[in-house]
Amino acid sequence: MLSIEAAKNLEDLFQIKAAIMRQKLEDVGGRNGVMEILDLSLEAYKRKDYQKSLKIIAPLMEALKNHPFVSNDSVTFVSISDRMEWALYLHYYQASSNQQIKNISAVCPADWIYRQYALTSLDLGDYDGARNAVNEAIKWNPTSAKCRILFAMLSSAEGHWDELLQETISAMKCAYRSNDLVHCFRFLKDYFINKKMYKEAVYCSFLRARFSSSHEVLCDIVDDMIALVNRADFDYKSVTDDDMAETCNKYGFSSSFYPEVLTVAQRNYEEMYLAGKTEKANYFAQIMADLKTEQEKRDSISLKQLVERHRNIVS
Repeated sequence: MLSIEAAKNLEDLFQIKAAIMRQKLEDVGGRNGVMEILDLSLEAYKRKDYQKSLKIIAPLMEALKNHPFVSNDSVTFVSISDRMEWALYLHYYQASSNQQIKNISAVCPADWIYRQYALTSLDLGDYDGARNAVNEAIKWNPTSAKCRILFAMLSSAEGHWDELLQETISAMKCAYRSNDLVHCFRFLKDYFINKKMYKEAVYCSFLRARFSSSHEVLCDIVDDMIALVNRADFDYKSVTDDDMAETCNKYGFSSSFYPEVLTVAQRNYEEMYLAGKTEKANYFAQIMADLKTEQEKRDSISLKQLVERHRNIVS
């Protein structure tokens, strides 16, 4: 375990590094300026002006060159701005007792910068640039489901199917938003289609539907189901939870939110509540409520009924 003196020396060194990084960011308006630039880059991306999006974010990528936060045997540097992702990091990646963890997100949200660059590069077809950036994003924030989903998107675009499966499962272990699980099950469906395992792809479509209340998404899933059922040549009405659970267990992914995610939210809620930190307690309480709501919501969605309705309309 680090001595008090050693810990103080590491903290002093961190403050020096943080001051160096803040100085590097002065030209873009500090951290607030970074967030404004990220917003502008994202707006350009949403308009599909990808070149402009990259041009806007270029000063931030330049600022990250030769940054002072290099991890070593004594300290690990991460950049995790999301409170739940930070809690998940401590759960999954707690450093050894002789190593400190320093979160630089308050100085520079490096994971967000790299993720935005990777997303835009992917749409421009620059797979090498996207891969380098998303690897950096995950290095800074290993518990970002969105970063790992982006990696799965890249794997799909490049046809690296085993990698897609691995990254999707990694994303699911950190996912606490329903929309992230919807993306994950879509990628798993694509994986099984590529392997010509159509029945397993159908199962993933069933599971995907359980985490979305969007009419547009559900209609898209129904269309997928119709095509997959025809390929698989089996009665979709015979699908059971046991069938889906067997596939999930065989390939190493969950049919719902991972139990660890629920555990982390519950534990942090209790700790914040007992400490009298109302705002933080409410944050984790809302996450638990959202997870519970989705769990209950999935039982009320009958994809079989949607498919039957679709068939009746077509006929």
